[in-house]
Amino acid sequence: MTILGMNRRNALIARLNPREAIKGVNQKFETKERLAASGVPVPPTLALIASETEAATFDYARLPDAFAIKPNRGRRGEGVILVDGRVEGGWRKLNGEVLTERMLRAHVTRILAGELSLEGGNSDAALIEPLIRTHPDFARLVPFGLPDIRIICLGDVPLMAMTRLPTVESGGRANLHQGAVGAAIDFRDGAIFRAVLGQDEVFDHPSTNAALIGAVLPFWRETVDAARRCSGALGLGYVGVDLVIDATRGVQVLECNAYPGLEIQNVNAAGLGARIELVQRQQRAKARKTRGTRQAPDSLAGLRPFGSAGTVLRDVGREMAGRVAGALAIPAPLAA
Repeated sequence: MTILGMNRRNALIARLNPREAIKGVNQKFETKERLAASGVPVPPTLALIASETEAATFDYARLPDAFAIKPNRGRRGEGVILVDGRVEGGWRKLNGEVLTERMLRAHVTRILAGELSLEGGNSDAALIEPLIRTHPDFARLVPFGLPDIRIICLGDVPLMAMTRLPTVESGGRANLHQGAVGAAIDFRDGAIFRAVLGQDEVFDHPSTNAALIGAVLPFWRETVDAARRCSGALGLGYVGVDLVIDATRGVQVLECNAYPGLEIQNVNAAGLGARIELVQRQQRAKARKTRGTRQAPDSLAGLRPFGSAGTVLRDVGREMAGRVAGALAIPAPLAA
């Protein structure tokens, strides 16, 4: 398998992700607005507090019982507070701590000062959204916390997918480096076919003992469709899309990353490099066919779908084809 290394990934991003598009995707609210305009499902915005004046006059009492507050230009989940309900004196955070209005105002002040932003030291805005409640078919796999899904796309072609499952050790965070389980997803049906905890392959969730292999994620087709639309909406040729499955709203895109990490290859036991090469070969073949037949550009609605998972696996020289059959069944791109 051809692994995508850091240097090659950075070169790919330099070629496919314009600087302005990268700058734009680092702002959550602006990203949400552009995604929503393209029909991508995103969490609604309850409030955007962008100045000290707005913070001073904002009526925190009108917030719902459950919500999430985060920096508009946050990094790695820093500065995110999840509120689960009202209690005497304020709200109850997911970890059980009480959040008073005074504490909430102080947190917003820190966000506005840029202390928790991606750049650091610059002004920022506080984004408030409804609290995500994980779909029960997904939530049963984890002890608590919010599991998410990462899909890497080259344009509108999904290349690889995984779900990150919180554990007791990770403190409910869907962070592989903090002890969450990474599980590879088959594009054909949304079923988990491999799971790892750190460097070890696992078959059951370490905190819940729920069987992982063969578990099917809900709303899988809708999840893939949402991920495929993000590239065009944001002007990114290579993007990592983070999604969740809300109990009431279904698929929701939480974030798009212009520099997605490479851990997904370890989870899938497969290389992104081979898949990128395969898609690029199809793109070149499509371009040659278009030039040769003088067809109008819009007469070809994207790349052709692969004939079978087995054929694709042979094309990229994958080992153990029988074990991971279907992992490379990449759907055809959306029509323009």
